Amino acid sequence: MSSIIRVKKVEIRNLKNVKKGAFNINVNFDNMDKADVIGLYGQNGSGKTAVVDAFQLLKTLLSPKNRELPNLDQHLIYYNEEAIQLTFTFIKKNIDGEFFIKYRVTLKASESNDKDDQVLKVYQEELSYRENIKHKRYKSLIKKDNDDISIRNHHVDSMSETGKVSVLVANKMSKGNSTSFVFREELKESLELYLSKVERNIINCLLHEFDKDFHVINTTHYGLLIANIMMPFSVHIDNKRGHIPYDLEDTMVFPEEVYEVMKKVIEQTNIVLKNIVPGLEVKINMISKEKMDGGIQGIRLELLSVKNQIELPLRCESEGILKIISILTTLIAVYNNPNACVVIDELDSGIFEYLLGEILEVLSESGKGQLFFTSHNLRILEVLPINNLWFTTANAEDRYIQLKGVKKLNNARDVYLRAIQLGGQKEQIYEETDSYDIKRSFRKAGISNE
Repeated sequence: MSSIIRVKKVEIRNLKNVKKGAFNINVNFDNMDKADVIGLYGQNGSGKTAVVDAFQLLKTLLSPKNRELPNLDQHLIYYNEEAIQLTFTFIKKNIDGEFFIKYRVTLKASESNDKDDQVLKVYQEELSYRENIKHKRYKSLIKKDNDDISIRNHHVDSMSETGKVSVLVANKMSKGNSTSFVFREELKESLELYLSKVERNIINCLLHEFDKDFHVINTTHYGLLIANIMMPFSVHIDNKRGHIPYDLEDTMVFPEEVYEVMKKVIEQTNIVLKNIVPGLEVKINMISKEKMDGGIQGIRLELLSVKNQIELPLRCESEGILKIISILTTLIAVYNNPNACVVIDELDSGIFEYLLGEILEVLSESGKGQLFFTSHNLRILEVLPINNLWFTTANAEDRYIQLKGVKKLNNARDVYLRAIQLGGQKEQIYEETDSYDIKRSFRKAGISNE
């Protein structure tokens, strides 16, 4: 049996403008190979991007060797609060059985007199699991509360010398490098001493199987793209993952290895692209071979868009086309890979609404992985199942709800717009605006500027 792991629930506290919020994914052990296409909708500034930030923090924590937690300049902690708390629940199925996995983490600002130099640090962290058997309870695998640490109920003070050294080194590295403690490589010796093979496999599943196919694409990726300066190619092909930045303003030199990856990415992208944007393909124009710093062999290239036998630099394409090209390999992964988990902020930005609806409908009906996205485009509400749609509220203490009163034949878009205008949901989903007040304020602002 192949191993599959999926996100089941996300709980957020004190992250940006979310005091408290949670949402579930309608996935269980019987439908783990079917797609979950989850859309988040709501008013500007109501907590949609906080979900993307929560997933970005998870991505950072799962990769302590390569990533550090962000500094306070990003203003991630809710006003007047001291710590962010995140809880992710996963379900996992493989040859060992079926399991629920829960990862809980508390992030605080580092203790420093220099506020400009403060970063988030892991203060509390716990990884636990339970079998998918009635009445089974969660068992703690690794638990950290500042320097109070235990592995499978073995407190650090009672461990053997080998185990204790492993824990203390991992804790010191976690603090010094602003990373997760639970997922530090230095813990390996302690885990082998105190966890069973099945329990170690649970951790490895998160570290390798889930993180390998986990992509978070936020608005930072699009800033340079919108300015027509840089396009980040998302990569999900063979065993290669990540992003390749492509300079839209000039030709670029890439190492031969990266060039080969780009060729495969573009080959895969073109298979789908010409059906999404009829007749359009991307072509690599290899200009020359030249040496890079350190004597590495490099390839100078430019990317072209080709349609109706007309070749133009890729930068001539619209923002929407560039965005589709940029993320297409991750969407292909969602369609084909049950373990793929892709999170995209403002998915609808720049993309024609009917085309976007078509793409998401195809992924929802025939895909295998998980796609979480934020959007303002209401066309999507007409094509996705209502239990895959979450809406932000005006209540910071209960940020995410699903609409009630939506029957099978109802149009979720109509129900949502009615709820904005008339209410009737568990929470207020729109902070009321008045067109008369808006008019008056525009007029007043104009007069004051004369």
